[in-house]
This record gives sequence, structure tokens and C-alpha cells, in this order.
Amino acid sequence: MKILINTISTKKHSGGAFQISQNFMLKSMEHTDVEWYYVASQDLDDAIGDKFAHLKGERYFVFPTQPDFKGSYNRVKKELAELEAKIQPEVVYSITAPSYFSFKTTEVMRFTNPLVTHPNKYSWSMLPFLEKVKTKLYCFNQVRLMKKAGYFITQTETTKQGILRITGLPNDHCKVVNNVLPGVFKTMNNTPIVEDDWINVACVGNPVPHKNFDIVPDVIAELVAKGIKNVRFHMTIPMGHPMEEVVMGRIEKMGLKEHAINHGRVTQKELGEMYRRCQLCFLPTLLEVFSASTVEAMYFNLPIVATDFPFNTEVLADACLYYEPKNAKDAADKFAQMIADKELQATMRERMARQLAIYGDYDAHFNAIKEYLIQVAKKEV
Repeated sequence: MKILINTISTKKHSGGAFQISQNFMLKSMEHTDVEWYYVASQDLDDAIGDKFAHLKGERYFVFPTQPDFKGSYNRVKKELAELEAKIQPEVVYSITAPSYFSFKTTEVMRFTNPLVTHPNKYSWSMLPFLEKVKTKLYCFNQVRLMKKAGYFITQTETTKQGILRITGLPNDHCKVVNNVLPGVFKTMNNTPIVEDDWINVACVGNPVPHKNFDIVPDVIAELVAKGIKNVRFHMTIPMGHPMEEVVMGRIEKMGLKEHAINHGRVTQKELGEMYRRCQLCFLPTLLEVFSASTVEAMYFNLPIVATDFPFNTEVLADACLYYEPKNAKDAADKFAQMIADKELQATMRERMARQLAIYGDYDAHFNAIKEYLIQVAKKEV
């Protein structure tokens, strides 16, 4: 059986999709019962191309990262169509989707844009007017492209229901395969490192508005006002990004500079070391499909304070303290509760271990996707 893995639109700064694409492609080489073919973006090839050098030109093909409408798009569209006709795969799996290309072969899209499937008033409220208009047009186009695919893979039931509502497809045309702890973290030591008397809080994610990192200064101020003066938040906003000034600049103006450290963009190894030096985790996100930070925090045994949304409760269940979105006082109250109660922290760690058992097996994750792709190829769904 021939399966074509399409990652032509996977960008190096696309967050979780970049790592997910790498993990799936590398794992596929262990599964020789399928004849895998690969269409890789230049960004992805730069990261893992050496692992596929022996397949280049035969089953591994690299294209300029797409969409590049003002440059190579039309040429790539023609070459991709020719390649598909030559390979004649039974199914195409587009990991970053929509990829802005159409296939004659049955396509399975891995779709994870929550602004399309389950937006909410909080997430839209974070966008300025012009950005809101631009985003709505972008989402409208994604819906148009979604309707060209007959099958989907996504990470949560919440997202699946949104996909089915938009496309009108039967239930078995969308498969939920939960996100899992990246394999690289499972090899890391997760023993805590305590270097001082600070209560260190991990607040990790990409610098996009719906992550709501700009609430951090207000949460710090509320905690300090409560007399908790040894709390320090650790963030990973890229240096020089406008959000760095919004968040870190405001913290400094409020006279709270010692209560926050921005580490900038970090490698997974560096992120693991940061987690080991933290005691708690903060997930202020207003919109998500399945944040990798959730399972990472559970692996490193960091009790979590998170926004009260279905995309969080579906994954964390009762292994978390939830607060009202955008309410800094409520978030600070939950942190104060967690910090004051060691027994509560222990209970949360026990519950996190139970939840992590559900989301900790990458082999099961890969196999579930592979089996669904085979089912689609055989027209069993």
C-alpha cells in the first residue's frame, strides 16, 4: 500500500505542527508494511532531511515551503500533480492542512484550527479590528478548502464536532487521535531541580493573541497584593517579538521585573530543563485544540491552573484548578489556593499521572493514525 505524507505547508515557526510532522515522518520509517512517500517543505527538510537522504528523488521529495503565491506556487502545483500521477498513492495524509493544493487521490486532512471549528467570544476579543477581518477571511478560505477533503484526523472530540458541523460528513469520516507527549520528553529526566526559594511558574506557548499571555502581569500583581511575593513566571516569547514588549515591558513598568523571566525561543531540551526548575504551570489560553504544554506540564509534575474551557477540561479532567477566562483575580486566587495547600498539590499530581497515562504513548498514537489511513485507503470508512 502506498501512502503519501504531505507536509509541503509545514513551516519552521508553525508551533506544534512542525514537531508533529517530524515525529510522524521519522516514526513512519519503522513501519515497513506501508510504502511511504513524502512531500516535505524546505523548512522541514532543513530539520530532518538527512534522515531521508537515501530516499530522496525516489520516495522523498522536497519543495519550497508553501503557500508562496507570489513565487513558486504555480510551478509547485504543476510538479506536485505530476508527482501524484507518477506515484499513484492510495491515500494522501496532509499533516499541515489545508495545504492549498488539491489531490485526485483521497485526502485525509489533519485539521487543528480552533478559530474555524470552535471559536469563542474571548478569542475574538483579543484581535484588533483589522486583524479580526483578516482572520475571518482566512478562516472562510480554510472552510472552503476543508470541503474538498472527505476525511479528517483531529485531536479532540470538541474539534471533531466542529469539523462535522462545517462539512456535513458522516461521523466515521473524522477520527480523533489525541495529542501525546513528544517522544523526546519521555527520554528526559523529570526530577525537579530546586535552586532557590522562588515559586516558579511555567507559562509556555507561541506568541499568538489567543494564548492570552498579556494577562500574566495582572496575575503577578494580584499575587503580590495577596502577599505572595516569591512567585516568578517563566515564558518563551521570541526575543524582539511585539508580544515581548506587551508582556515584559508592562511587567517592568509595574515594578515587577523580578517576578518574570522570558527565555525566548528554546529547544525542546532547554524547555525540559526549564520545566524541571518550575513548580507550577499556567495555561491562560483562550482557544486551543490540544496544547502540548498540557501533557508536558503533567510529565514534569507541575500542578496546573488553566482557563475553564472544554478543550482544557476534556484533557485535564479534575487534574487542574480552573479559572474564569481573562479574570486575573480568579487566576491568582487559584494559584494562592494551590500554593497554600501541599495536600492539594499532591492530589493534583496523582490525578495528572492518571491523565498522562492516556496521553503518553506515541506508538499507540502513530498506530491509530496509520490504521485509519489504511481504512480510508481500503474504503472501509
